[in-house]
Amino acid sequence: MNTRDPIDPLRSAKRNSPWFVMSVLAHVILLVVLGLMFVRQRVQRPHDDAGFIAISHHPAPEPIDPVAIEPPIVRAPIPPDAKGEVIDELPIEFPIDVSPAKEDLSKDIGDPNSIDLLPDSGPKSSSAIGTGSNGTRGDGVTARWRPYGTNGPEHIKGGRPPPGLTVQTQKAVRVGLIWLCRHQNPDGSWSPKSMQDRCDPKRPCYDPKLAANDHYDEGLTSLALLCFLGAGFDHRCELDLVDTTCEKRHRIGDVVRRGLEWLKKRQNQDGSFSRDRAFLYNEALATMAMSEAFGLSGARYWREPAQRAVAFLQKAQRPSPSGTGAWGWRYASRTDVEDFAKGTSDPEYLKALYDSDTSVTTWCVMALKSAQLSGLEVDKAAFAGAVDYCKFATGGEGLVGYLDAKSAGGTVSGPFDGQFVYHPTTMSALGMCIRTFAAHDADDPFLDLAAKRIAQDLPTVSKSRDSIDYYYWYYASLALNQFDGPDSPRKQTGKYWNPWNKAMVDAVLALQDQTERGCTTGGWIASDRWASASGAGPLYSTAMNVLTLEVYYRYPNAFGRKRN
Repeated sequence: MNTRDPIDPLRSAKRNSPWFVMSVLAHVILLVVLGLMFVRQRVQRPHDDAGFIAISHHPAPEPIDPVAIEPPIVRAPIPPDAKGEVIDELPIEFPIDVSPAKEDLSKDIGDPNSIDLLPDSGPKSSSAIGTGSNGTRGDGVTARWRPYGTNGPEHIKGGRPPPGLTVQTQKAVRVGLIWLCRHQNPDGSWSPKSMQDRCDPKRPCYDPKLAANDHYDEGLTSLALLCFLGAGFDHRCELDLVDTTCEKRHRIGDVVRRGLEWLKKRQNQDGSFSRDRAFLYNEALATMAMSEAFGLSGARYWREPAQRAVAFLQKAQRPSPSGTGAWGWRYASRTDVEDFAKGTSDPEYLKALYDSDTSVTTWCVMALKSAQLSGLEVDKAAFAGAVDYCKFATGGEGLVGYLDAKSAGGTVSGPFDGQFVYHPTTMSALGMCIRTFAAHDADDPFLDLAAKRIAQDLPTVSKSRDSIDYYYWYYASLALNQFDGPDSPRKQTGKYWNPWNKAMVDAVLALQDQTERGCTTGGWIASDRWASASGAGPLYSTAMNVLTLEVYYRYPNAFGRKRN
């Protein structure tokens, strides 16, 4: 057998390697030179050369602009006393003109038979009461019927709306909100004095015979804001209200933000909002708006002005004539009265110091209740004082006086007494609200007596319209819904609320302006005695009626859960 030496191939390669190596090196050098020449030619040839043709199986990607690296967001630590979820440090600003190009806004959007407040859930319009995937909360819930309290979401499991809420009432709220958007001033406020600038001169909303003024702009702006906040819309809402009259979209968050910013800038160092001297209607409403803005959004941007307003309201409360504790509220603050008569013991001064009325007291109680529900610090003594004053002003058979028990059942006089019928049960409704939201005692015998009185004076629209009283209708709706409505813990409910609710809805909807594509469309132009007396006109009327129609979901029941 012949055996081949494994070293022979190596010896042979060694003998032949000089020529082989030289040949390989020569070819490599040639290829490198040709490659360099080709690359140089490609780099130097301009792309606009007509003779240049690029052939590639994979087209070159488009050039990408360099991305600017933004600085990291620095969040300030949450103060130890801050309550509520911190959403943002500053309000979100939206462009004023948010209308997409070439969009027909002359037609209503969405399902007209939907129970949702804003029936189109698209990104440019609306969902139910500011919620849903594009709504205020962004939590996917069908509707956040209760801005406060824990029983709200439980109430609507499966998307079930509160009893009494209808397509008609929700539509009335929606077009009422659109009317308010249409008449908001560029600076974010609402004012009867500037209505002529917002209205169609051919058919204005305001009555030129009424003397318009700007004394109550802080209160009216707050009242309008409460309509949006009461429906669950805060400054972050990215949904739109489509105004087919003006063919314009109104970004809800922008409307709310500008109104709140206007209020915030008006606030004085002591926490009040009125320009010259504190006027407690203005102060109570502004406190309520600021508190609900904080409570609904959790944004601490609104917390400080809201807490400062609460502090002012508590300081403005009158002292009890007993010498200890708090009492009610009146038009002027306690501080102003004390400063006016400092160092005197005049009986007239003491009378003025203790002077309170049921109307202003109720607004202040509601403002402090909103603040408490929003997580702000509220002294319980303020509620106790309000209840003590309310008992002092309570007469027999469920009647309450404007100033004291002697005036229970009497008429609260005003400049338009001859044009409107006064409803004595107005004070009964106010008394119910004070006791309901400040004392939370569903077994209080006064509540049933007052409810009976109110049920005997249901809302009606007389031929002369002298029966209209939006103020009465709002507070009586709130009182009866709490005491006798579907969420009441009382075993038998609806005895008073059901007939009242039907009459209220019929009256309120009948008075809303139904003009097609007009400046008045959606507003409540027909006046009552208080809209006329203040000169606030349809701004007051529209806001009060929107709030009345939000009674089904605005507050949780103050008496607690329904009893089994």
